[in-house]
Amino acid sequence: MVIDMKRRKIACFGLILLLVFSLLSPATARATAGSTHNTGSWPDGPKVSAEGAIVMEASTGLVLYEKNMDKAFYPASITKILTALIAIENSSMSEIVTFSKNAIFDVDLDSSRIGIDVGEQLTMQQCLYAILLESANEVTYAVAEHVGGTIENFAKMMNERAKSIGVKNTNFTNPHGLPDSNHYTTAYDMALITREAMKNETFRKIFATRTYQIPPTNIQKETRYLRNHHRFVLRQEYRYDDCIGGKTGYTSQAKFTLVSVAKRGDLELLCVIMKDDSTAHQYTDTKALFDYGFDNFSIYPINELENPGMLEASPMFTRFNPLLSKTESPIITDENGYLVLPNSASFEDAVKNISFSPAPEDKEGNNIIGKISYTYMGKYVGGANILLNNVEKLTLETKKLNIDNPTKDPKDASGSKPIGHLYPIVLGIIGGIFILILGLYYIFVERPRLKRRRAYYKKRANRRMHNDEFRDL
Repeated sequence: MVIDMKRRKIACFGLILLLVFSLLSPATARATAGSTHNTGSWPDGPKVSAEGAIVMEASTGLVLYEKNMDKAFYPASITKILTALIAIENSSMSEIVTFSKNAIFDVDLDSSRIGIDVGEQLTMQQCLYAILLESANEVTYAVAEHVGGTIENFAKMMNERAKSIGVKNTNFTNPHGLPDSNHYTTAYDMALITREAMKNETFRKIFATRTYQIPPTNIQKETRYLRNHHRFVLRQEYRYDDCIGGKTGYTSQAKFTLVSVAKRGDLELLCVIMKDDSTAHQYTDTKALFDYGFDNFSIYPINELENPGMLEASPMFTRFNPLLSKTESPIITDENGYLVLPNSASFEDAVKNISFSPAPEDKEGNNIIGKISYTYMGKYVGGANILLNNVEKLTLETKKLNIDNPTKDPKDASGSKPIGHLYPIVLGIIGGIFILILGLYYIFVERPRLKRRRAYYKKRANRRMHNDEFRDL
């Protein structure tokens, strides 16, 4: 009996929550930061000599500039960005990699190498520095063998991981990027791969390293000194002080390829150059594209823009509602959500959409209950998860309505406009919910209790009558 009562109470509370969130459905929670259609302008980008190029904003994936971004090119050694990511995800940094004969002799002896011998051993961490700084092909081969068992199987792992990121026009046949007619990618796909890799802290650290030392090994008695090939990272000859990582590539077929990452404040940009005609141009092109991105676009933390007023479109989230108030509601936006716009546009020019649907918890254990997203000129320019930050805050305690003083400025703390015309609707909804709660309580709790009570008294009366008849006999 006690279990049945608990089940009824849980069902009652579930129905109440269902009603609350049904009022917050996408149909009622759609809103715009400005108008529903925007006709702004997009900044003109620079001319570059590379045949393919892209600038992508890291947090949103927004493409700020592109030139033939979906055209397939040979990537050369920028392939190693994905190789390094897969190695990091599938091994520990202390694992020992032993170099096979194939690792030493099955790659071009005239290509980038650091002079490893057959049977020599390095840690995985040392291998990753050799791959990303010195672009060492024999090390790349050995790591692929160590992680994948065979080069063919590792290439399969590369393609599967690339597809999980969202690439569509890429096929990898080897881990190092040495010439193969079936080994190709695009500027857009490489930007996606780099964006994914930069989410990994180990990768970010190695990617930004200028120099590294490999101490004597089981075969080599001298220390090996490694130096990053990327001139922006090395800060020699060509400079870009905001650059925080990069990878070079070159073959006679691919020409010059270059991946670079730069960060200024919260704005992190990824630049990919494909098939450039010279070392000089790959850096001058990259500098021009970074300058274009930083000079023409700004990034805004969504939680600062929207809280506490992001749910103004729903009457459930106003200061007049004692259940879920703006100022004390446990519903917040993820602090890692950003909005990117051209400097010529304002926040009001972005079209906002709020949708509610349950999702798994985030890394901090917050419950994701929806998403807020923005578009500008038809492009997705940012978004953030909507979180139920602390379930314990969601109580049914009534707070005093802040409408006692009629002379008070009708604007609330968030600066929103008066919404007096919504008072009847808001109060009606609150009253309806209160009545519904009482009704559900009566149906699932009080009525069964009364029914059990009547049955108990009826049974008691029957026993008394039976005992009286027995005494009469």
